[in-house]
Amino acid sequence: MRVLIYEFFSAGGMDDNGDLSVLGFSMLNAVLSDFMEIPGLEISTILHPRVKDLMVQVPYAEGVHIAWSEEGTGTWLEQYEARLEECDTVLVIAPETDGLSARLIGAAEGKGKQVLGSSAKAVALVGDKAETIKLLASQGLPVPSTATLTHPLPPHWQTRIIEGFPMPMVLKPVSGAGGQGVMVIKDSARLDLAVKQFKGVSGPAPFLVQEYISGEAVSVSCFVTAGQVLTLSLNRQHIAEDEELYFQGITIPYQHPQAQEALDIAKGACQAVDGLSGFVGVDLVLGQTGPVIMEINSRVSVAYVALREVVKRNLAQDLWLTCMEQRLPAPLEISGTYTYRVG
Repeated sequence: MRVLIYEFFSAGGMDDNGDLSVLGFSMLNAVLSDFMEIPGLEISTILHPRVKDLMVQVPYAEGVHIAWSEEGTGTWLEQYEARLEECDTVLVIAPETDGLSARLIGAAEGKGKQVLGSSAKAVALVGDKAETIKLLASQGLPVPSTATLTHPLPPHWQTRIIEGFPMPMVLKPVSGAGGQGVMVIKDSARLDLAVKQFKGVSGPAPFLVQEYISGEAVSVSCFVTAGQVLTLSLNRQHIAEDEELYFQGITIPYQHPQAQEALDIAKGACQAVDGLSGFVGVDLVLGQTGPVIMEINSRVSVAYVALREVVKRNLAQDLWLTCMEQRLPAPLEISGTYTYRVG
């Protein structure tokens, strides 16, 4: 059986961005390394020449069927679709921004390929932060107070927002990944400037205003299949907070008095979304009143890279079991701690 493992940045889906390329390749490298140890699988991927120097350093490189994007024809999407024809199963690692991940998974589903992850419908849902918050709130799960704004803005919008959301507040795009575009607003002048900035970036696309939850940023890693959830670890997220939030890394595991509550809430969040499957992350803030859900990430993330360093099992084998056989693996035994730093 041939498995296509597609990581968007490593495949050249976006113009060179140093941090994103390194981050993307670190995820791809971890997943490829693990999948290469599963007997009976042929592993293929698509790579851009800019990661060639990184790829030649890995010990499994000669065993992977590599399609170099510079040698192919057509757009990055056409090259991806061409490689889909040659595989039986696909694992997609791509940001949710502008529906990108859902589009890639939808293309695989359209060709009848088995996806090692969530359905396109589920990915589209959790990729829309407004719809995710609405769904989780309807299930009684803790989420921040949220409002959606769309240009052109209604009359007196600023007054209404300031009355509904005390400073500081948060502005963020409806879709996005890695904290990109998330702004902490501390005064009305900055609010007006930030809203104008969003208009220039997103045009008519909606964006969110949320209450600011003070606390510690964490995530919960899970395996999910057919409504069943195995929580794997509580992870501390290292976030640089200025006017914008920047993801700087992750430490696994993280001990905290609210740990069990966070795990239980993350499990409930995953169960609330039909079609979630595979490796899933739930971002939360551990605040004064308890954990609050920020978003759900329906894909392999850097948490996978860190988690595999503190367990003795092959996470790809667990992922295969979860998605292909719809059976959850045994709980993980975590030994030690590991910190992944961006850059």
